[in-house]
Parts: sequence; C-alpha cells; structure tokens
Amino acid sequence: MAPFSRRDMLRNSLLASTALLFSTKRTNSFVRFPEIPKTDYIRLNWNENPYGPSPKVLEAITNSLQNTRLYPDDAISELKTKIAINQNLQSDQVLLTSGSTEVLSLLGMHAGIQKGEILTPWPSFPTLIEYGKSAGANIKKVDLGANETIDLNRVLENISAATKVVFICNPNNPTSTELNTRDLKAFCRSVPQNVLLCVDEAYIEYSTQGAAGSMVSLIKELPNLVICRTFSKAYGLAGLRIGYALSQSHNIDALRRMHIGWEISTGIAAVTGATHALDDQQHLQYCVAQNAKGREILYRAFDEWGISYARSSTNFTYIRSEGFDPAIVSKMKDEGILITKWPDMTQHIRVSIAKPEDMEVFVKKAGRFTLHTKDHRRD
Repeated sequence: MAPFSRRDMLRNSLLASTALLFSTKRTNSFVRFPEIPKTDYIRLNWNENPYGPSPKVLEAITNSLQNTRLYPDDAISELKTKIAINQNLQSDQVLLTSGSTEVLSLLGMHAGIQKGEILTPWPSFPTLIEYGKSAGANIKKVDLGANETIDLNRVLENISAATKVVFICNPNNPTSTELNTRDLKAFCRSVPQNVLLCVDEAYIEYSTQGAAGSMVSLIKELPNLVICRTFSKAYGLAGLRIGYALSQSHNIDALRRMHIGWEISTGIAAVTGATHALDDQQHLQYCVAQNAKGREILYRAFDEWGISYARSSTNFTYIRSEGFDPAIVSKMKDEGILITKWPDMTQHIRVSIAKPEDMEVFVKKAGRFTLHTKDHRRD
C-alpha cells in the first residue's frame, strides 16, 4: 500500500476540512456536558488534577500576563523545543493546540471529509469519533476484550479499504485500562501506512509503565502515526487549554495549516504554564503519587463492598454499577459529589481520583448506596 504522504493529507482531507469547523453540526451523542456545578462539590467527574500546577508554575503564569500585549511566537517556539528535546524529536514534529481536543477533531474531520471510516475500540474517548461522524465518516466500533481492555487483534481484523483513521486511547478513557507496550508497538507497526493511526496519550503520565508506555519512539519509523498529549490531566492545566500533537513533520505541517490561528491562538499564559510545568517534574511526581494513594482507597472499598472494577492506569476508575443503587449518580450529587455515567455506560460508572481525603469522603458516602454483591474484582 502507498505510504501516507503530506500531499495526500493536504489535498484529500485537511485542506478541505476548514469549512467544517464552521458548518458542521456536532451530534455529541456520547457525552452530555452538565451545568457548571457549585464550587463546593467534590468533582469526581472530569478527571482533573485536584492539586493543579505548582506554586512555581502559577508564579510564572502570573508574570506572563505582563506580556499579554505581545503575540506568543517566542514562547511557543520555546515550548515546542522543550517538548521536542524531552521526546527526542525535532520541533517541527510538534504541534501546540488547545488541549488535545483540537488534534482529535482535525483527525476526525480528515476521515469525514473523505466519507471514510473511523475504526475505534468501544467504549473510548468520543471526540475524534463525534467530529468524524459530524463530517460524514462512518464509525466502526470494536468491542473491548477481557478485563475492559482493548483487543488489538480484533481491531486489526476490522481494518478495511474504507478505513481512514484508527483511534487508540492508551490508557483508555473511560475504562482506565492500559495496553502492554510491546503489544501496542507491534499493533502500530501492523496498521497499513495509508491509514492514519492516532494514539491518544492524555493519561500517559499516570501509566503504570511510565514513559516507556508511550508510542513516541515509533514516530521516526511510522509516517502514519499521530500521538496526542495534553497538559490538562497530570500537569493540572485543564483551565488553560493546552496540549500537543507529535508526528512526522509532514503530518504536523498539514495539521498546522488547518489549525485555527496557526498555533498563535494558544495564549501566552497557557504556553508559559506548560513550559514551566515540564520543568517541575517533582510536582508532577507528587501528583501521580497522591493519585495512587487515592486509587488504593477506592480499591479497598470496592473489595470490601464486592464491587467489580478495572485496575486503573489513570486518575479515574471504571466500576461496574450493578453493585450500587441505580440512582447512584444523582444520589451522590445530592451528597455533594459529582461522578460520571455517560449515556453509553449502561453497566458502569466512572469515578475520578481526587485528594486522598476526598476519596475517603466518597467512600463514606457511596458506601450507603451499595447493594453488597459478591466480590467480582478484576485484576
């Protein structure tokens, strides 16, 4: 099969997709965005970092506001260089975006404008799928395998001549599970190079395999691979909306041409915050360690209650809901705690991990709504 080329991407897909940003109606059938909650809720529904950025990062962000009259070109260049050095890449292999959502939306529209197919394990993060569907793509969903994990062989078997994009979220949202690194690398090499392969690594900092769990080492080898990252999760910058894509330069150039604002729409505060957050690895490791403590609090409670759950490689847990009162989401909201049940989660709920003391509060209140089923814990 012919390799995926810059010319193909520009001519056949992304150049034509700009109009869709303005004309396409988003169906967004998977996720319902709720009203903004009161600030005194314990927010276990958005997978946010409860600690936020470190004081050093906050100080840098505040100082950057003195330069709001200036376009952030130099700051963007500095951040891209820093990311590239950290990932053993070149700066032209990095695209800064407003969170990772922008990259996912562009790749979804890439498939949609060609009336092609997006292949995805399901359930998974819906942004790329929803944008693709809105733009005219067909969506093929592949059921998960055992223990709520992605079945890579099943995904490969479902690639067809119509497939334009394969989407893999690892660790996966909403299931919290992670693929074996060796298996995922073999899978990436097996995807035909005329099919775009997007690996969403929004939660890679929480990976139990560490940085080794990333597919970034394959970028120089695979011309069809695009990796999405974000500063919204472990780095605690969700409110500033900044993320990035990693890929070979021809893909990054094509994406940049279609990115509204050509990267300079990413503001000085967000860029400065991300730059200094990368430097403060001590704070990052603290947040990851605290997250692990909160996760263990949940595990102990679920085991005691006999609630089935997936072992998490993220800052949230994916839990079988039949062990709880059917109205668990609304009942927890009445108790001042927000948790998630997407429309497609017919048998599960998702609970974000906050500070350990907040997880103790969750356990105390959620325990009143359990049905005390037998232990179905998943290792």
